Amino acid sequence: MFQACNDSNEWPFPTVARAAAAATPDLVIHVGDWHYRENACPAGNAQCAGSPCGYGWDAWEADVFAPAEPLLRAAPWIVVRGNHESCNRAGQGWWRFLDPRPLAPRQDCNAAADDIVGDYSEPYAVPLGTGRDADTQFIVFDSSLVGVLPLPSDDAMHVRYRRQYEKAFALAGRWPNAFFMNHHPVLAFAPNPAKPDAPYPGNGALQSVLNGLQPTVLFPPNVKALLSGHIHLFEVVSFSTPQPAQFVSGNGGDWIDTPLPIPLAPGVVPAPGTVISGIVATNRFGFMTMERDGARWRMIAHDRDGTPQISCTLQERQASCVPEPR
Repeated sequence: MFQACNDSNEWPFPTVARAAAAATPDLVIHVGDWHYRENACPAGNAQCAGSPCGYGWDAWEADVFAPAEPLLRAAPWIVVRGNHESCNRAGQGWWRFLDPRPLAPRQDCNAAADDIVGDYSEPYAVPLGTGRDADTQFIVFDSSLVGVLPLPSDDAMHVRYRRQYEKAFALAGRWPNAFFMNHHPVLAFAPNPAKPDAPYPGNGALQSVLNGLQPTVLFPPNVKALLSGHIHLFEVVSFSTPQPAQFVSGNGGDWIDTPLPIPLAPGVVPAPGTVISGIVATNRFGFMTMERDGARWRMIAHDRDGTPQISCTLQERQASCVPEPR
């Protein structure tokens, strides 16, 4: 599939970036998958004709830095690594353009023999506020290389992710509230075109690691919500069991997924031991905003032009969502 980057209806990322910038954010979060122009546009395809391709600056500029310029100027960013930025894809650009830390030896994705280093990075925390107001932080976790199927406990990836989750949870435990951010949703659904009524559940590989640390609940109690991308939808799943609410904001400008089958069929859950209390989703292009209101947060899904579509309130681990009046 080739990105229709010459068609503003099919690739509205520049429009979305301008609308998000017009909202005058204090902080911008991108939940991964930055680079899509990997292969040359096929001859005769007018929707991508003339587009640069590959992993050099010209493709990165066209995909990210030129269309996002208004939003890059609007506020600081927190960046999450997606599977498109693994070493066998756009990892070199990830380490040079986006990751906030100094480039470490063997972590540049230049040599395939070093990918075991370059495909992973340590979690880190970004605090919100200072002094007495500093009770909330974002935890950034690199899941770029993960697959889908559960991982045996002696698998090298399982061992590595377990160690990184332990570090991430230690960081999260320093303050009362944390938003956990990684690219692949642990507790959300993905459309299944072959079986529209049976969507794919959350990421089985990450669930298998988390179950060894926090059985069934998966995340420690001070993790209030999960923020992810990967699925090309806006989606919110909340639970009557004690798992944190999962937000997916993956509808920012690339091609869009088919809708989820809501209401879900009985017994359909994103992970064993979960009971869903509410789910909303839309496959309209757009972006999400977050605004704090005391102990609560208000999340709003906007369309590509910035018009509110769905409003959610998050308190503790519970999200309650309703359509915005029109």
